[in-house]
Order: sequence, then structure tokens, then C-alpha cells
Amino acid sequence: MGLNSSMSKRLFQFSLIIYLMFSSTLSYSKTINYDELVNDVKRLIAAQKFQQAYTLSNQHVEFLGEPEFDFLLGIVALKTDHADPAVFAFERVVEANPNWLEARLYLTRAYIAINNLPAAITQANLLINADSASNSIKTSAKNLLSAANNDLGTATVKQSIELALGVDGNVNAGTSEDTIVIPQLGEVLLSSESKSSDDNYILLKYNGQYSAPLTKNSAFSVNAHTQWYKFSELDQYDRLSSRINASYQYKKFNTLWYTKIGITPLFLDGDFYRNESTLTFGAHYQPSQPYSLFSSVSYGALNNVFDEKLDNTFYSVSAGGSYVSGAWFHSLNLNGTSENADLSSGDYNSRDILALYYQANTQLSSQWQLLSLIGYQSINYKTEHPLFLQQRDDNLMMLSGSVRYLVNQDLALKLTANYQTKNSNIALFEYDRLDANLSISYAF
Repeated sequence: MGLNSSMSKRLFQFSLIIYLMFSSTLSYSKTINYDELVNDVKRLIAAQKFQQAYTLSNQHVEFLGEPEFDFLLGIVALKTDHADPAVFAFERVVEANPNWLEARLYLTRAYIAINNLPAAITQANLLINADSASNSIKTSAKNLLSAANNDLGTATVKQSIELALGVDGNVNAGTSEDTIVIPQLGEVLLSSESKSSDDNYILLKYNGQYSAPLTKNSAFSVNAHTQWYKFSELDQYDRLSSRINASYQYKKFNTLWYTKIGITPLFLDGDFYRNESTLTFGAHYQPSQPYSLFSSVSYGALNNVFDEKLDNTFYSVSAGGSYVSGAWFHSLNLNGTSENADLSSGDYNSRDILALYYQANTQLSSQWQLLSLIGYQSINYKTEHPLFLQQRDDNLMMLSGSVRYLVNQDLALKLTANYQTKNSNIALFEYDRLDANLSISYAF
């Protein structure tokens, strides 16, 4: 019993010590004078005891909003690699006292620490242009501005125009057959609109790209591609198409992540014909210098002004890789797309497409380039065609080749040939098509 009494007494004494320690700490936290706290933090900073100063400052959040306290808190937060709290602290200081230039200089450093380079550049420019800033502050701001600009890079604009003269051997992708067989109707003579027609054309293209870095690892870009076909005789097939997209990219280690939204409007013979809208998420991974892998997932919608049975929503998944060997660039891409008609009356237009593309480009010399593409699509429609009473099953082969001559870094000549052949279980949808043109382009 005496032993139990002794143990109880010791336990009571230990609990009392813990209580007194906690109470004294709590009492100090509640009753410390603001001026005493500021002086204590300053002494710790002078002694380079930054972690102790940071810990002490965080015990007194009741003083947040006091400019001098926030200034000291920001300094010790930066010194202990707590960049986000440092930014918040210095932002409160300059909001309360915009003319505290030293605090603004520290805010610039804090922005660089969290990789918010545009904000750092803004603050550095404010200091450089401030009449009341000392030479030392301006010099420090210029150094920080230079560091931020080097890390961030600069916005770029790239543009090019291209003029081509060409001939299209099958403008309307029509069949070479004179007649087709339609169930319940028998053999039907095809009109000229359904048969292949060739024509000469003028093609005008524009490409534009604006890219602006947001941070050291991220950027925003806008791309626009427009092409206008003007045919010599078949003006009902004159068309103007555009592809406009905006994207955000973020690079982490060897992987570039991106998200992109885009629209693709088409005007046919001067009238708005259709529009396609797409949202894409993707990644580009480079494990080593000659190799790269890429993949993406897209969701989109197509709206046709003239025939709502052609309206659809679609999903697409793409994956592939590329390889650089000497002067050659090789790329292989596998793509799967599922298109679903918006209206039940247009279900016969719903289809699944499986595509494989191989691209090979090479630099023959300092001025000559060879570009080639081989593509194959397997197109399977989901329901039977209402006229032919069977499901379509198409296969499309594409071959493309270009020889490009660089007159100088801005001017180029190019000879291009594109060939397509489609096989189908329904003769009306079979065709062969050869398109060739000679173009001149200028980049600026």
C-alpha cells in the first residue's frame, strides 16, 4: 500500500509539472506584449535562428495583419523554405503599405520562390520605375527581373501563309460507277453529282501560333489554321475551313501535360455548313532523347446546319510514339473514335473508326526535305443504312508525300501529292482520289 501511495504521489507531481509547463506557455502566448514579440523575432533573425523565429511567429497568429509582424514573418518563412506563407505575409504588407519598397522587393523574391514568375516580373518593374526607390533596391529588382525573365522566357508569335495551285481528281469523293443496285428499286443510274468529278483549284492557307509562358514550367498557346479552296468550275465545292484551339501546357520532369479546347467551322460555297467542337486532355512523355511517347483523350460534338441527322457526339482515344534516327523522324499513332448520332433518325451515321498512321520525315540536305504519311482507317457503321438495308463497312487507305525546298529560312516551295482509296460493301461509297499541288509559303 505504501508503494502504491508513493507511485500515486510521483504521478501527481509529474502531472503538475506538465500542467505548469503548459500553463506557462499558454500564459506567455496570451500575455506577451507585441513590441516584445517583435524584438524577440528580430533577435532570433540577427542570430540566424530562423526556424525558432518562424516557430515563435506562428504561435501568435493574432498579430497577422500588423505590417511589421507580417514583414518579419515573411522573412523567416522565406529563410525556412515556407514560400507560400511568405507570399501571403508580404502581400498583406504591401496592401497595407504600398510604399514599403523593401517589403515589395521581398515579395518579388517570394513570387520567384513559388514559381509565379509573371507576378514577380510585375513587382520588379514597379520597383524599377518607382521614383522613391533607392539605387540598391532598383539594382536588386533588376537582378530579380532578369532571373524571372530567363526562367519564364518570352511570348512568341509565329505565322505563315501558303499559296498553292493544284488539281483534285475527285472533288466530291464520288464513285466511278455509272449505276448502283438499290434493294427494292433495282439498278439505278447515278447522277453527275454522285459520280467522281475532277477540277483545278487555288488554295490559300494561313497558320498562326501565339505562345506565352505562364511560369517556368507552364504556358498558354493559341493556334489558328485556315484554308480556302477555290475551284475553277465546280464552285459548289468551294470551301473555307478553320481550326482554332487554345491550350494550356504544364511540364513536369520528362512529361508535358496539356488540355486543349478547339473549334473547326466549315463554310461550303459561302454558307456556314457545320462546326466541330472538341475538348482534349493529353500527355507527351520523353524517356530519353531519341524516343517519345504520347497519348490523348478527346470528347467533342459536330453540328451540321443543313442536315441534323449528321449531328453527333464523339469520343476519341489516341496513343503513339516517335523516334529520331539521324536525319529521319518516325512517328506511329493509333486512334480509336466512336461517333454517336444525336437523333435516332440519324443512327445509320453512327460509326466506330479505328485508324493507324505512320509518318516519316527526313532532311535530305540543308535545303531539301521529304515528308510522307501512310494511314489506314477501318470504319464500321452501327446500324443498317435505310436505303441499302445493310450496315456499311468501309476501309480507307491514305498516302501522302511532299518534297519541300527551302529557299531561305522564311520562303519555301513544296510539291505535294495525296492519294486516297476507299473500299466499301456498298458501291456508292467507294472511290479513288488523287490530289496534287505546287505551293509557295512564307513564314513571318
